[in-house]
Amino acid sequence: MHKIKVLGVGPGSPDYLPPLIMEQARQCDLLVGGQRNLKLFDIPGQEQVEIKGKLAPILEIIRDKATICQVGILVSGDAGIYSILPRLVEVFGRQALEVYPGISAVQYMFARLGLTWQDARFLSLHGRELDDLLGVIASEKKVVLFTDQKNSPAVVCRALAEGGVRNKLVYVGEDLSYPQEKISSGNLEDFFKFKGSDLNLVVIVDE
Repeated sequence: MHKIKVLGVGPGSPDYLPPLIMEQARQCDLLVGGQRNLKLFDIPGQEQVEIKGKLAPILEIIRDKATICQVGILVSGDAGIYSILPRLVEVFGRQALEVYPGISAVQYMFARLGLTWQDARFLSLHGRELDDLLGVIASEKKVVLFTDQKNSPAVVCRALAEGGVRNKLVYVGEDLSYPQEKISSGNLEDFFKFKGSDLNLVVIVDE
C-alpha cells in the first residue's frame, strides 16, 4: 500500500499554495478534496474525486486506490487544525499517512490583523451547540471561531450581547486570500445583521 499524502493547501488562493504541496500533488495519481481545493490543481492525466456528502464512501475509494497508486488528500489551510486528519488517522493509522503542512486561515488572518495568536483559544462551531461555548467565548481574552451557517457571526454576536458580554472587539475575515477578501471590525452590535460570505473566520478579543 502506498502512503497516503495529506496536503495542506493553504487558505485558498494559489498565491499561498506552498511549492512543496504542488510538487507532492504532481506525484499523485489521484487527488481527493473539496471542490474549492481541487480547483487549485490541473495536472494532466490525474484523477480527481470530490468530497461531498458523506465521507465514508470516499474513504473506501481511498483505501482501494492506495493499494495500486499514489493518493493525495487535499485539506484546507493546514492539516493540523480542524481538518479531516483525525478521521484519516482513525481509519488508516498514523503510519499510513504522510502529512504536509500548509498555511492555515488562522495564520493568515492574524498576519493581516498584525496580532499574535499563540495565546488564542480555538473553537469550532461546526455542528455544535452555541450555548455550550458561550461561557468560554465570554471569559477568554482572545478567541478564534470557525463558524458555520447555523452559528454565523451574527448569531454568535447576538448571543454574546444577550448574555451580557461587553467590551469585546470583533474581527470577521471573509474569503481570506481571495481577490474578494474582506476583513471587518467592530463591537458585537455591529455584526448583529452580518450577511457576508459563509467562508469566514471570526476573531474576538478584549477591547
